[in-house]
Amino acid sequence: MQQPGAVVNGRHGARRRAHIAVLMALTCALGPVSALQAAPRTPQAAVPPLPAPTLPRPPVDLTPHDFSNAADFPSKADYAGGTRPDQIGRIIVSVMVNRQGPFQFALDTGANRSVLTPHLVTALSLPTDDGDAVMMNGVTGSAEVPTALVERVAAGDLTLLRQRLPVADGLSSGIDGILGVDGLSSKRILVDFGRRKIEIRASRLERPLDGVERIPAQVRFGRLMVIDAYVDGVRVKAVIDTGSQSTLGNEALRTALLASPKAQLENPKIDVIGQTLTTQKGERRSVQRIKVGTASVSAMHFSVVFGDFFVFKLWNLDTQPALVIGMDILGNLDSFVIDYGRQEVQLVARQQAPRYTTRTDSG
Repeated sequence: MQQPGAVVNGRHGARRRAHIAVLMALTCALGPVSALQAAPRTPQAAVPPLPAPTLPRPPVDLTPHDFSNAADFPSKADYAGGTRPDQIGRIIVSVMVNRQGPFQFALDTGANRSVLTPHLVTALSLPTDDGDAVMMNGVTGSAEVPTALVERVAAGDLTLLRQRLPVADGLSSGIDGILGVDGLSSKRILVDFGRRKIEIRASRLERPLDGVERIPAQVRFGRLMVIDAYVDGVRVKAVIDTGSQSTLGNEALRTALLASPKAQLENPKIDVIGQTLTTQKGERRSVQRIKVGTASVSAMHFSVVFGDFFVFKLWNLDTQPALVIGMDILGNLDSFVIDYGRQEVQLVARQQAPRYTTRTDSG
Protein backbone atom coordinates (compact mmCIF):
# COMPACT_ATOMS: atom_id res chain seq x y z
CA MET A 1 0.00 0.00 0.00
CA GLN A 2 1.25 3.47 -0.81
CA GLN A 3 2.15 5.45 2.27
CA PRO A 4 0.87 8.97 3.06
CA GLY A 5 2.64 11.62 1.01
CA ALA A 6 5.49 12.32 3.37
CA VAL A 7 8.48 14.15 1.92
CA VAL A 8 12.05 13.98 3.24
CA ASN A 9 14.65 16.23 1.62
CA GLY A 10 12.32 16.63 -1.36
CA ARG A 11 11.85 12.89 -2.01
CA HIS A 12 8.62 10.98 -1.53
CA GLY A 13 8.68 7.98 0.83
CA ALA A 14 9.14 4.60 -0.83
CA ARG A 15 6.43 1.95 -0.94
CA ARG A 16 6.51 -0.20 2.18
CA ARG A 17 6.57 -3.95 1.83
CA ALA A 18 4.15 -6.33 3.51
CA HIS A 19 6.87 -7.98 5.58
CA ILE A 20 9.24 -6.18 7.92
CA ALA A 21 12.06 -7.51 10.01
CA VAL A 22 12.40 -6.04 13.47
CA LEU A 23 15.44 -6.69 15.61
CA MET A 24 15.57 -5.63 19.22
CA ALA A 25 15.24 -6.58 22.88
CA LEU A 26 17.56 -9.53 23.06
CA THR A 27 17.28 -10.63 26.69
CA CYS A 28 19.21 -13.77 27.55
CA ALA A 29 18.57 -15.83 30.67
CA LEU A 30 21.52 -16.31 32.99
CA GLY A 31 22.91 -19.80 33.42
CA PRO A 32 22.36 -23.00 31.43
CA VAL A 33 18.96 -24.37 30.56
CA SER A 34 17.70 -27.58 32.11
CA ALA A 35 19.05 -30.96 31.10
CA LEU A 36 15.89 -31.65 29.16
CA GLN A 37 16.21 -28.42 27.22
CA ALA A 38 19.90 -29.01 26.60
CA ALA A 39 19.46 -32.48 25.11
CA PRO A 40 21.13 -32.93 21.68
CA ARG A 41 18.93 -31.90 18.80
CA THR A 42 18.93 -32.63 15.13
CA PRO A 43 20.86 -29.86 13.35
CA GLN A 44 18.57 -27.49 11.53
CA ALA A 45 19.09 -26.12 8.05
CA ALA A 46 20.49 -22.62 7.93
CA VAL A 47 17.87 -19.92 7.63
CA PRO A 48 18.50 -17.79 4.54
CA PRO A 49 18.74 -14.02 5.03
CA LEU A 50 15.43 -12.22 5.08
CA PRO A 51 14.64 -9.98 2.12
CA ALA A 52 15.61 -6.40 2.82
CA PRO A 53 12.57 -4.11 2.97
CA THR A 54 12.58 -0.62 1.59
CA LEU A 55 13.04 1.80 4.47
CA PRO A 56 10.44 4.52 4.94
CA ARG A 57 11.63 8.11 4.98
CA PRO A 58 9.14 10.08 7.08
CA PRO A 59 9.67 13.80 7.66
CA VAL A 60 11.23 14.95 10.90
CA ASP A 61 10.39 18.46 12.03
CA LEU A 62 12.77 20.08 14.51
CA THR A 63 13.80 23.68 15.01
CA PRO A 64 17.55 23.92 14.31
CA HIS A 65 19.83 24.71 17.25
CA ASP A 66 22.96 26.78 17.56
CA PHE A 67 26.04 24.66 18.31
CA SER A 68 28.51 27.57 18.32
CA ASN A 69 29.02 27.17 22.08
CA ALA A 70 28.94 23.37 22.12
CA ALA A 71 31.78 21.77 24.04
CA ASP A 72 34.55 20.13 22.12
CA PHE A 73 35.35 16.52 22.97
CA PRO A 74 38.40 16.65 25.26
CA SER A 75 38.55 12.96 26.08
CA LYS A 76 39.80 10.09 23.97
CA ALA A 77 36.93 8.19 22.44
CA ASP A 78 36.44 4.58 23.46
CA TYR A 79 35.19 4.07 19.92
CA ALA A 80 35.20 6.44 16.95
CA GLY A 81 34.66 5.50 13.35
CA GLY A 82 32.60 5.76 10.23
CA THR A 83 29.21 4.15 9.98
CA ARG A 84 26.56 3.34 7.44
CA PRO A 85 23.09 1.79 7.60
CA ASP A 86 22.60 -1.89 6.93
CA GLN A 87 19.83 -3.16 4.67
CA ILE A 88 17.15 -2.47 7.27
CA GLY A 89 18.56 0.87 8.43
CA ARG A 90 20.52 -0.10 11.53
CA ILE A 91 23.81 1.57 12.55
CA ILE A 92 26.97 -0.39 11.70
CA VAL A 93 29.97 -0.62 14.04
CA SER A 94 33.32 -2.27 13.24
CA VAL A 95 34.16 -4.95 15.79
CA MET A 96 37.17 -7.25 16.31
CA VAL A 97 36.46 -10.76 17.60
CA ASN A 98 39.37 -12.74 19.06
CA ARG A 99 41.66 -10.14 17.44
CA GLN A 100 40.32 -10.97 13.99
CA GLY A 101 38.25 -8.72 11.74
CA PRO A 102 36.98 -6.13 11.57
CA PHE A 103 33.46 -7.52 11.43
CA GLN A 104 30.24 -5.59 10.87
CA PHE A 105 27.96 -5.46 13.94
CA ALA A 106 24.63 -3.63 14.20
CA LEU A 107 24.37 -1.31 17.22
CA ASP A 108 21.27 -2.29 19.19
CA THR A 109 20.30 -0.18 22.21
CA GLY A 110 17.37 -2.53 22.84
CA ALA A 111 19.64 -5.57 23.31
CA ASN A 112 21.12 -6.28 26.71
CA ARG A 113 23.54 -8.85 25.25
CA SER A 114 25.79 -8.81 22.22
CA VAL A 115 25.11 -11.59 19.71
CA LEU A 116 27.13 -13.54 17.14
CA THR A 117 25.66 -14.75 13.85
CA PRO A 118 26.05 -18.40 12.78
CA HIS A 119 28.20 -17.49 9.79
CA LEU A 120 30.65 -15.57 12.02
CA VAL A 121 30.87 -18.53 14.40
CA THR A 122 31.64 -20.76 11.43
CA ALA A 123 34.21 -18.35 9.96
CA LEU A 124 36.09 -18.16 13.27
CA SER A 125 35.68 -21.90 14.00
CA LEU A 126 34.09 -21.14 17.35
CA PRO A 127 32.54 -24.22 18.97
CA THR A 128 28.92 -23.81 20.01
CA ASP A 129 27.51 -25.52 23.07
CA ASP A 130 23.86 -26.52 23.34
CA GLY A 131 24.58 -27.45 26.96
CA ASP A 132 25.09 -23.73 27.66
CA ALA A 133 22.11 -22.60 25.60
CA VAL A 134 20.24 -19.49 26.71
CA MET A 135 16.70 -18.29 26.26
CA MET A 136 16.70 -15.27 23.95
CA ASN A 137 13.74 -12.91 23.85
CA GLY A 138 12.90 -10.85 20.78
CA VAL A 139 10.11 -8.55 19.71
CA THR A 140 7.82 -11.38 18.66
CA GLY A 141 8.75 -14.22 21.00
CA SER A 142 11.47 -16.22 22.71
CA ALA A 143 13.63 -19.15 21.65
CA GLU A 144 16.44 -21.27 23.04
CA VAL A 145 19.69 -20.57 21.19
CA PRO A 146 23.21 -21.99 21.47
CA THR A 147 26.14 -19.97 22.74
CA ALA A 148 29.78 -19.64 21.70
CA LEU A 149 32.72 -18.76 23.92
CA VAL A 150 34.83 -15.83 22.70
CA GLU A 151 37.99 -14.58 24.37
CA ARG A 152 37.68 -10.96 23.28
CA VAL A 153 35.13 -8.74 21.54
CA ALA A 154 36.38 -5.19 20.95
CA ALA A 155 34.93 -2.07 19.37
CA GLY A 156 37.85 0.33 19.74
CA ASP A 157 38.62 0.40 23.46
CA LEU A 158 35.23 -1.06 24.36
CA THR A 159 35.95 -4.68 25.19
CA LEU A 160 34.12 -7.75 26.41
CA LEU A 161 36.50 -10.40 27.73
CA ARG A 162 35.87 -14.14 27.82
CA GLN A 163 32.16 -14.02 27.14
CA ARG A 164 29.77 -16.80 26.19
CA LEU A 165 27.51 -15.03 23.68
CA PRO A 166 24.23 -16.11 22.09
CA VAL A 167 24.31 -17.23 18.45
CA ALA A 168 21.36 -16.05 16.36
CA ASP A 169 20.41 -14.71 12.94
CA GLY A 170 21.34 -11.14 12.04
CA LEU A 171 18.15 -10.46 9.99
CA SER A 172 20.04 -8.89 7.09
CA SER A 173 22.93 -9.94 4.90
CA GLY A 174 26.36 -8.53 5.63
CA ILE A 175 25.79 -8.40 9.39
CA ASP A 176 28.19 -10.48 11.52
CA GLY A 177 26.69 -9.75 14.93
CA ILE A 178 24.82 -7.45 17.26
CA LEU A 179 26.58 -4.99 19.57
CA GLY A 180 24.30 -4.72 22.59
CA VAL A 181 24.45 -2.48 25.62
CA ASP A 182 26.44 -4.94 27.76
CA GLY A 183 29.58 -2.83 27.27
CA LEU A 184 27.98 0.62 27.44
CA SER A 185 27.65 1.26 31.16
CA SER A 186 28.23 4.97 31.92
CA LYS A 187 28.95 5.65 28.24
CA ARG A 188 27.70 8.33 25.85
CA ILE A 189 26.86 7.45 22.25
CA LEU A 190 26.86 10.16 19.59
CA VAL A 191 25.65 9.17 16.12
CA ASP A 192 26.16 11.77 13.38
CA PHE A 193 24.28 10.75 10.25
CA GLY A 194 25.41 13.84 8.33
CA ARG A 195 29.05 12.84 8.68
CA ARG A 196 28.35 9.12 8.92
CA LYS A 197 30.26 8.87 12.17
CA ILE A 198 29.71 7.32 15.57
CA GLU A 199 31.56 8.06 18.79
CA ILE A 200 31.30 6.34 22.16
CA ARG A 201 32.93 8.10 25.10
CA ALA A 202 32.82 8.17 28.90
CA SER A 203 29.76 10.16 29.92
CA ARG A 204 31.41 11.81 32.91
CA LEU A 205 34.07 13.41 30.66
CA GLU A 206 31.58 14.93 28.18
CA ARG A 207 29.22 17.89 28.25
CA PRO A 208 25.71 17.76 26.81
CA LEU A 209 25.23 19.51 23.46
CA ASP A 210 24.46 23.20 24.04
CA GLY A 211 21.13 24.50 22.80
CA VAL A 212 19.57 21.04 22.44
CA GLU A 213 16.82 19.82 24.73
CA ARG A 214 18.01 17.25 27.25
CA ILE A 215 15.26 14.65 27.39
CA PRO A 216 15.35 12.71 30.68
CA ALA A 217 15.10 8.94 30.45
CA GLN A 218 14.20 6.14 32.78
CA VAL A 219 16.69 3.30 32.65
CA ARG A 220 15.02 -0.08 32.89
CA PHE A 221 16.34 -3.64 32.79
CA GLY A 222 19.93 -2.47 33.03
CA ARG A 223 20.32 0.02 30.16
CA LEU A 224 16.98 0.22 28.33
CA MET A 225 16.30 3.95 27.73
CA VAL A 226 12.61 4.91 28.15
CA ILE A 227 11.44 8.49 27.57
CA ASP A 228 8.10 10.32 27.49
CA ALA A 229 6.51 11.02 24.11
CA TYR A 230 3.10 11.85 22.63
CA VAL A 231 1.26 10.17 19.76
CA ASP A 232 -1.65 12.31 18.52
CA GLY A 233 -1.86 13.80 22.00
CA VAL A 234 -1.74 10.45 23.85
CA ARG A 235 1.11 10.29 26.34
CA VAL A 236 3.27 7.19 25.90
CA LYS A 237 6.37 5.54 27.27
CA ALA A 238 8.82 5.32 24.37
CA VAL A 239 11.85 3.04 24.10
CA ILE A 240 14.83 4.30 22.06
CA ASP A 241 15.80 1.23 20.04
CA THR A 242 18.46 1.42 17.34
CA GLY A 243 17.96 -2.27 16.65
CA SER A 244 14.38 -1.86 15.45
CA GLN A 245 13.79 -1.15 11.78
CA SER A 246 10.28 0.23 12.34
CA THR A 247 8.44 2.16 15.03
CA LEU A 248 6.02 -0.08 16.93
CA GLY A 249 2.98 0.66 19.08
CA ASN A 250 1.27 -1.61 21.59
CA GLU A 251 -2.40 -2.53 21.86
CA ALA A 252 -3.02 -0.05 24.69
CA LEU A 253 -1.89 2.80 22.44
CA ARG A 254 -3.93 1.52 19.50
CA THR A 255 -7.04 1.38 21.69
CA ALA A 256 -6.44 4.91 22.95
CA LEU A 257 -6.04 6.21 19.40
CA LEU A 258 -9.23 4.49 18.20
CA ALA A 259 -11.18 6.85 20.43
CA SER A 260 -9.72 9.80 18.54
CA PRO A 261 -11.67 11.36 15.64
CA LYS A 262 -8.35 11.31 13.73
CA ALA A 263 -8.26 7.52 13.73
CA GLN A 264 -7.55 6.06 10.30
CA LEU A 265 -9.83 3.35 8.95
CA GLU A 266 -7.50 1.73 6.44
CA ASN A 267 -5.04 -0.45 8.35
CA PRO A 268 -3.29 -3.17 6.32
CA LYS A 269 -2.16 -6.28 8.16
CA ILE A 270 1.52 -7.18 7.98
CA ASP A 271 3.83 -9.83 9.39
CA VAL A 272 6.46 -8.75 11.91
CA ILE A 273 9.49 -11.04 12.18
CA GLY A 274 11.72 -10.85 15.25
CA GLN A 275 15.24 -11.98 16.08
CA THR A 276 13.95 -15.43 17.06
CA LEU A 277 12.32 -15.68 13.58
CA THR A 278 8.89 -15.91 15.23
CA THR A 279 6.18 -14.07 13.30
CA GLN A 280 3.39 -11.97 14.81
CA LYS A 281 0.66 -10.08 13.02
CA GLY A 282 0.81 -6.30 13.02
CA GLU A 283 -1.46 -3.52 11.81
CA ARG A 284 -0.06 -0.49 10.05
CA ARG A 285 -1.77 2.74 11.07
CA SER A 286 -1.05 6.32 10.10
CA VAL A 287 -0.78 8.82 12.95
CA GLN A 288 -0.78 12.59 12.62
CA ARG A 289 2.11 13.38 14.94
CA ILE A 290 4.68 11.72 17.18
CA LYS A 291 6.27 14.26 19.52
CA VAL A 292 9.33 13.56 21.68
CA GLY A 293 10.28 15.90 24.51
CA THR A 294 8.60 19.25 25.13
CA ALA A 295 9.25 20.53 21.61
CA SER A 296 12.25 18.57 20.41
CA VAL A 297 11.20 16.43 17.53
CA SER A 298 8.01 15.64 15.70
CA ALA A 299 7.36 13.03 13.02
CA MET A 300 4.34 14.11 10.99
CA HIS A 301 1.90 11.84 9.12
CA PHE A 302 3.88 8.83 10.19
CA SER A 303 3.13 5.11 9.89
CA VAL A 304 3.33 3.00 13.06
CA VAL A 305 2.99 -0.79 13.24
CA PHE A 306 0.63 -1.78 16.06
CA GLY A 307 0.29 -5.22 17.59
CA ASP A 308 0.20 -7.29 20.74
CA PHE A 309 3.93 -7.79 20.50
CA PHE A 310 5.73 -10.03 22.95
CA VAL A 311 8.38 -7.44 23.72
CA PHE A 312 5.93 -5.04 25.38
CA LYS A 313 5.03 -7.74 27.90
CA LEU A 314 8.72 -8.48 28.39
CA TRP A 315 9.37 -4.84 29.22
CA ASN A 316 6.24 -4.49 31.40
CA LEU A 317 4.86 -1.93 28.95
CA ASP A 318 1.78 -3.85 27.78
CA THR A 319 -0.85 -2.24 30.05
CA GLN A 320 -0.13 1.42 29.24
CA PRO A 321 0.28 3.20 25.89
CA ALA A 322 3.83 2.52 24.73
CA LEU A 323 5.98 2.98 21.65
CA VAL A 324 9.27 1.61 20.33
CA ILE A 325 11.06 4.39 18.43
CA GLY A 326 12.94 2.64 15.64
CA MET A 327 15.42 3.61 12.97
CA ASP A 328 12.67 4.87 10.64
CA ILE A 329 12.51 7.91 12.97
CA LEU A 330 16.05 7.97 14.39
CA GLY A 331 17.61 7.54 10.94
CA ASN A 332 15.93 10.72 9.72
CA LEU A 333 17.67 12.87 12.32
CA ASP A 334 20.88 14.79 11.70
CA SER A 335 22.34 13.27 14.87
CA PHE A 336 21.45 12.04 18.32
CA VAL A 337 23.04 11.41 21.70
CA ILE A 338 22.20 8.58 24.10
CA ASP A 339 23.87 9.29 27.43
CA TYR A 340 23.72 6.37 29.84
CA GLY A 341 25.65 8.20 32.55
CA ARG A 342 23.28 11.18 32.69
CA GLN A 343 20.27 9.06 31.73
CA GLU A 344 19.16 11.38 28.97
CA VAL A 345 18.72 11.65 25.20
CA GLN A 346 19.38 14.55 22.80
CA LEU A 347 17.94 14.72 19.26
CA VAL A 348 19.06 17.04 16.46
CA ALA A 349 17.12 17.59 13.23
CA ARG A 350 18.52 16.94 9.79
CA GLN A 351 17.04 20.11 8.29
CA GLN A 352 19.71 22.81 8.17
CA ALA A 353 21.21 21.86 11.51
CA PRO A 354 24.50 23.71 12.16
CA ARG A 355 27.45 21.37 12.42
CA TYR A 356 29.35 20.87 15.62
CA THR A 357 33.02 19.91 15.69
CA THR A 358 34.71 16.90 17.23
CA ARG A 359 38.36 16.57 18.04
CA THR A 360 40.47 13.99 16.25
CA ASP A 361 42.28 11.95 18.84
CA SER A 362 45.99 11.64 18.35
CA GLY A 363 47.89 8.44 18.82
